[in-house]
Amino acid sequence: MPSDTPTTIADSQGLSFSFNGVDASAVLTSVKRKATAEFKDVTPLSAASGATRKLQVAPLYDGEEISCEFMGNAAFTKGVSGSITCAKLSITGTAVVTDVEVTAARGELLMGTATLKLTST
Repeated sequence: MPSDTPTTIADSQGLSFSFNGVDASAVLTSVKRKATAEFKDVTPLSAASGATRKLQVAPLYDGEEISCEFMGNAAFTKGVSGSITCAKLSITGTAVVTDVEVTAARGELLMGTATLKLTST
């Protein structure tokens, strides 16, 4: 992606992920983008001829999947639809839970993975 300024590498500290207003105690969140995801040209019309173009990743599309690994009893139930928010990854919209898996081991925290499909952004 062309850029005329250095890129700052972002970290995931302070990441919060909520579904239907409940914090999911997320430890890992990933987004699976459709193959059609592309960069959008956001260069202003006032840019001089030959200037470096400014590009940004296109927003999430309906149907894209988000996976969230969580600790504890997060409020995910397969088939349930609700609001989804993850400000650090610029995710807001409505999603349906398509899969949930919870792992329990003696002496360990409950851990799980939920997969959600965006239904509106």
